[in-house]
Amino acid sequence: MRNRINQERTGRSRGSHPVVFETATVDALAGMVLALLGEVVVLKDRLDANERLLAAAGLHGPEAVDGFSPDPAARQHRAAYRQGIYDRVLGVARDRLMPGALAEQAAYVGELADVAGDH
Repeated sequence: MRNRINQERTGRSRGSHPVVFETATVDALAGMVLALLGEVVVLKDRLDANERLLAAAGLHGPEAVDGFSPDPAARQHRAAYRQGIYDRVLGVARDRLMPGALAEQAAYVGELADVAGDH
């Protein structure tokens, strides 16, 4: 009963969790991806609702958003924002799960720069 009450409060049960994939790390990453997917779906639904409400109010709708072309300042802002999100979301996997692969990639890029003369 206590476990059920805790589950209702937190949305998850306490105790052991079965490992579905090969390792607990892969399980955790799969959970992260599914949680992010859920957040993207919610954001998309909210964006759709806003576009429809704006169109109903006689302002712009999805077609205007689809046809929008950002100016250079907006593109630069978006690129910086996007890179920050990539670093925050993927940084943990990059830094903790793939340090060896990243070191190899950096060495490879360095070799290519040497061969190409791009020091």
